[in-house]
Amino acid sequence: MKRLLPLVLTLTFLSLLFYFLPPKEIFSLLAEVSLEDFLWASLFYGLSHLSRSLRWKILLKELSFFQCFLINSANVFLNNLLPARTGELSWFYYSKRLGVSLQKSVGIFLWGRILDLIALFVLLSFFYALHGGDFRFYILSFFLFFISLFIHIPLSKFKNFKGDLLTSTFASSLSVISSLLKFLSLILLLGLAPSVELFLGFLGGELSSVLPIHSFGGLGTYELSFSLPQKFFGESLKEGMKVAFVFHSFLLLSSALYGLIALYFLHRR
Repeated sequence: MKRLLPLVLTLTFLSLLFYFLPPKEIFSLLAEVSLEDFLWASLFYGLSHLSRSLRWKILLKELSFFQCFLINSANVFLNNLLPARTGELSWFYYSKRLGVSLQKSVGIFLWGRILDLIALFVLLSFFYALHGGDFRFYILSFFLFFISLFIHIPLSKFKNFKGDLLTSTFASSLSVISSLLKFLSLILLLGLAPSVELFLGFLGGELSSVLPIHSFGGLGTYELSFSLPQKFFGESLKEGMKVAFVFHSFLLLSSALYGLIALYFLHRR
């Protein structure tokens, strides 16, 4: 029964997706994306990918940047593809193959994922401050970033795992930069104006991939998680799902491009 749950969830969310977005509308949406917008979005997504890989390199000093790029690419692709976050196991598997102990890879992985989460809320606070002109949210964004600098302290109990403030500062900064570049790829792909509502949708989509409800390919779950936060601001659920589907398709295609190349090199080794 447990094995069937991801399939049931996938079919359920796909049914909801196609209920709101008939196939004809979906193909029409995809056709509206120009080649120029796609290339600009791809550039910023690629930079986001490189920033995240550099972050892993800073945390995994014994690996080369190229090795970190391969692990990150494979991990992102498999996470997007497989249900219930089972793709995360690839991080530990490929880290082990490249000589990183499981104990250390767990510590590094937790550090990185917490930084990813904090980075999203740093950006959310910053966008809210820009939108509302509330100085308190600027302070909140800097406070959250400051907290992220000390995440390594409780994780230092792992053997052979050391972190210092400089390393943590670089890692936290790259986490914020990576998330911001990925958000900018959404804006460029669809020619949208940055807003708190749009970033909340982006945040919902990002968080959906962390939850166990994540379906095969995230189909349906990503779109609903993206559009529901916008609904609270009075935005159309259908329009939110349209934006989410186009961007999600872009993410699946882009992560597959990097991921398949990475898997080839990882298994060739």
